[in-house]
Amino acid sequence: MTTPDENYTTTPTIPAQAALEFLQDVRQLVAFQQAIGIEGYPRTPELAQFLAGPQPPTPPARPQAKAASRPETIRTLSAQRQSTAATMPNTTLTELYAEMQGCQRCPRHQGRSKAITGEGTTRVKLLIITDAPSVEDDCSGLPMSGEPGQLLDKMLGAIGLSRNAVHLSLLTRCHAEEPPGKEAVDACLPFLLKEIMLVAPTIICAMGPLAAQKLLHTSKPLSQLRGRFHDFQGIPLIPTFSPEFLLKNPEMKKATWLDLQMIQKKLQTA
Repeated sequence: MTTPDENYTTTPTIPAQAALEFLQDVRQLVAFQQAIGIEGYPRTPELAQFLAGPQPPTPPARPQAKAASRPETIRTLSAQRQSTAATMPNTTLTELYAEMQGCQRCPRHQGRSKAITGEGTTRVKLLIITDAPSVEDDCSGLPMSGEPGQLLDKMLGAIGLSRNAVHLSLLTRCHAEEPPGKEAVDACLPFLLKEIMLVAPTIICAMGPLAAQKLLHTSKPLSQLRGRFHDFQGIPLIPTFSPEFLLKNPEMKKATWLDLQMIQKKLQTA
């Protein structure tokens, strides 16, 4: 009678349905992370081993020194920004918004109904900036209209604020089917910088990856930027998810609520 080798073990099998469900979960996770701006993953030794599959035993390799990562620095008002601010005309919000309506700096003006200006007054404590106007904004002429605007009102109400107590603005001003590219962002940025100067907020909340990345001069995804305050020309700036994004990804409302609580606490001491 043949006895099995005591040192031989078989790899446990995974039911086909369980494996299929696992793969579907992974696809959904990757799609979600792409939506919030994650474009890659650190190639750790564990990840590399997983991707390579089972390998024969090898002597332990000497770990390679990781390239020194550039620490994220808090940016203050640079000489270049001071020069830009100095060359901007001394104007009012009304005059600035009139200039926006006539803007033709990029091709996106060709398909808009109107340029979307800001909403609110100056000297408010909180300035909220989103990436681009929605189709509802294009119809109403105001930022944060429709269902995203209704959700924003609830978010503000949760921290004891209303739309009348904040100033709403955008990084880009013209609605289009495709997301704004570099040309549109660069064309609209001077408008936003001037608006920030005129509004003079105590705190800025950038609701969207483009606004956060452009104002903070970084390419980091929103998932890495949110959850803390950064410095924008001496003004505390906190990035978080936009109401439009939260309507499609309600599981991120908890993270956004934590950001809102940080804003509420900051306003209480401002």
